[in-house]
Amino acid sequence: MKKKFMFPLDIQLFADDNSGDGSGNDDDQGTGQDNQDSGEGGQEKKTFTQEELDKIVQGRIAKERKAWEKHLEDEKTEAQKLETMSEKEKKKYQEEKRIKDLDDREAAITRRELTAQAKVQLADKGIPTELAEILILTDADSCKKSIETVEKAFQSAVEKAVEEKIKGREPMKKAKDVKLTDEELVYQKMMGK
Repeated sequence: MKKKFMFPLDIQLFADDNSGDGSGNDDDQGTGQDNQDSGEGGQEKKTFTQEELDKIVQGRIAKERKAWEKHLEDEKTEAQKLETMSEKEKKKYQEEKRIKDLDDREAAITRRELTAQAKVQLADKGIPTELAEILILTDADSCKKSIETVEKAFQSAVEKAVEEKIKGREPMKKAKDVKLTDEELVYQKMMGK
């Protein structure tokens, strides 16, 4: 039976971490250096100490905790608001909230679609697609107008840059007429100047 696909594997990637068995990290440090040197394209991998890693993780946890607490607080205030409302007010409030959520989703979808279309139009016109981020993407008409404005500005910037390149430097000044002696003329002819 032939093996159709053979891939080199770095088995060390699958090895267990020995930090918990008390054997020390001397072997891990040596293999870490080997992994750094064998990176693709000569790129060095960044290594972190345990303290740095703990600090990064704690920062992210704190950030997520703060966002979660804000979310819970918002839900709590909304629940309190709903408790004070009558049934009609609750239905009206929930309907308005649902409509607002749908409008937000529709606006996000419209923005994505207009961004995609704008990038295609910019690419067709030879304009960098990164400029799609500065366009007005609320509706098709404003998007079209902002593309035209960006196109005019881009074309004028290109024309200005081309004119600067063409203009170039000042021409070199001619050397002043210097009268050479017969000996200097003969020397220049001999040297091929």
